[in-house]
Amino acid sequence: MNEKVSIVIATYHRCDLLPRAVRSASEQTYKNVEIIVVDDNPPESEERLKTEKVMEELLRGDERIIYLRNEKNAGGAVSRNNGIARSTGEYVAFLDDDDEYLPERIEVQLREMLARGWDVSVMDGATYDDDGNEISVKKQRLSNGMSRDELMRVHMKYHISGTNTFMFKAEKLRGIGGFDDLPACQEYVLMQKAIEAGLTVGYVERVLIKNHISPGERLSTSLKKVPAQKLLLSKKKEHFDLLSRKERRAVICRHHGVLFNIYLKNKKYANAFASLAKCVLVSPSNAWRWYKEYKNKIGN
Repeated sequence: MNEKVSIVIATYHRCDLLPRAVRSASEQTYKNVEIIVVDDNPPESEERLKTEKVMEELLRGDERIIYLRNEKNAGGAVSRNNGIARSTGEYVAFLDDDDEYLPERIEVQLREMLARGWDVSVMDGATYDDDGNEISVKKQRLSNGMSRDELMRVHMKYHISGTNTFMFKAEKLRGIGGFDDLPACQEYVLMQKAIEAGLTVGYVERVLIKNHISPGERLSTSLKKVPAQKLLLSKKKEHFDLLSRKERRAVICRHHGVLFNIYLKNKKYANAFASLAKCVLVSPSNAWRWYKEYKNKIGN
């Protein structure tokens, strides 16, 4: 294998964690990589100055690292798209600035991509708390060789994600337009576009990614996530014809369950009760399953 892989790392307000992410990319067993760090901190801000100092040290240690600065705070989608535009690799992968790759991540995934001719692939990922304890492992609900409709059904029900697990053929990624500039759900929409475009989607059943998350961040609980959740449901409804009535109810039930937790966290009790009622009314059995799955996270 000698194909170049471009690893895009968008960073914002995490200059203290950024070195761990960059070093995990630079210390891969597969060496033909370029690491594109896109700084989304506002120019002249204290965070931009701190990030520039961090990057000065990192740039001295590895000539494969490229440092881009956004002209203004533009968000994750635009930042990643700027990295994609600058990339020169035949393949593109992504890494959040507070997470890390295990050493074989690129080598293993690229080998499978080349051997099977996939356009895009995903793998499993583990999540860790601040103390280094493993919280959970997200295993994809995929099998290789699925049809377009089968992939879309899995995506609507379980989400083929997250961004850290993606590896795309660069030309295919550019062909679908990269990330849409949305306030959230960017990775979901990107994978939906890939499936809609008929790209071949592969699955590497390995855990080679460490996602780090603080206890209070286990669910997205900002009120800003409410319109994002509604947008996510609207995107799913574009392909609801592929789901049975029971499956549609399960998707809608989970949607209201997530809204319930957001409102509860923000002490919007009337909204929380309304969302909980909708969750139960849509599908009592799925509401109970959702509660058992998330009971340790609700309200935290």
